[in-house]
Amino acid sequence: MSNTIFGWPLFSDVGVTYTPALSGGSWLAALPLTNVQDRRLARVARSADAAAASTTLTVDLGVARAVRVLSVLAPNLTKSAVPTLRWEGNSAAGFGGGTVVYDSTALACWPTGLTAEGAAGLNVWLTTVPSSDQTARYWRCSIVDTANVDGYLDLARLVIAGGFQPTINMQYGHGLGLESESTRELTEGGAAIYGDRPRRRTATFTIPNLPESEALASAYQMQRLLGTTGQLFFVFDPTDTTYLHVRSFLAVLRELSPMEQASLARYGVPFSLTEEL
Repeated sequence: MSNTIFGWPLFSDVGVTYTPALSGGSWLAALPLTNVQDRRLARVARSADAAAASTTLTVDLGVARAVRVLSVLAPNLTKSAVPTLRWEGNSAAGFGGGTVVYDSTALACWPTGLTAEGAAGLNVWLTTVPSSDQTARYWRCSIVDTANVDGYLDLARLVIAGGFQPTINMQYGHGLGLESESTRELTEGGAAIYGDRPRRRTATFTIPNLPESEALASAYQMQRLLGTTGQLFFVFDPTDTTYLHVRSFLAVLRELSPMEQASLARYGVPFSLTEEL
């Protein structure tokens, strides 16, 4: 097991600090590519058709940035081993020249053994985590799903993020769970009426004895800037090949818990995360 990674900051989102530009592919004017920068997953970008040339996108981050987490959510992706995903990072816009910084090559979108039933009700993020920071200005995501029965591809969210990977991993006793916001009401006759809502994944854990430099410059800074509304991408174990899709998700900090000084220049840092739907 490798140390957990917090995918943050989200360089692919437009904000005060970051002004990425999206291009490439063929996307409907009514459901434009910029929808992948909207935190509301219901607002999708939709390709004009299922051709491979239409289901690609390029991101200009404005300047070269150290990227560690790459992920995209495609809710109508064909539930089979057929679709593929490729990430490329380059120093030049056209990807035909410049310096090739990163190339994941074509990867199977779906984990081996994951069935349509297993994916039901779960946001299966197509997550790629390079083994180290990859510093590039231009990034291209190419999805090939030409057999999609809908005749188009929806993209709900795009994540190109930096990565805070603590040198000390979370301690045992960490929790991975689900929370439900479904409702149950009883009629006067005693029958139950249910309002079913999607389940959210949660993660609670503490990173013990974190060096002061990491605790203050990374963990504390991340919490200060995100608060309980800013998004990050949580990767429980970046080297996991079986349950990466189960334990990786877009999240917010449920609460801002104080760090505890465990010893000289060492801090215990608690985290509580909840999934964004």
